[in-house]
Amino acid sequence: MNEQLFTQKLLSSEQMLYRIACSMLRSEADRQDVLQETALKAWQHQYRLREEKYFKTWIARILINECRSLYRKNSRMIPMDTVPDRPAPESEALEMRMMLEALPDRQRIPIVLHYLEGFSLEEIARVQQIS
Repeated sequence: MNEQLFTQKLLSSEQMLYRIACSMLRSEADRQDVLQETALKAWQHQYRLREEKYFKTWIARILINECRSLYRKNSRMIPMDTVPDRPAPESEALEMRMMLEALPDRQRIPIVLHYLEGFSLEEIARVQQIS
């Protein structure tokens, strides 16, 4: 895959990747870091992508792995004085987002990928590396 095609496919997937990052990470700075790291790793390891038609699921998998890696790194210790109080939901969208955040990754990621991003069940299984 040449640089121009890679860039085009990456840019067309940008909104999807951002929404997935939003479903997994709370900090905007963390989301941006993960998106950049995903793009870098995808470029460095593009030779691992066997078929271009799987680019979307392949890059989503990289993003999810990066989110989990960042979460593990950040979850070691969080001082209580840095944790903000959560406001009461102001709308149904916020309430839905809070319910999604309450789910464990194993349940939240497939829901986001299927209902918000339109992934098929086979694509989700491939992204999640499950049968």
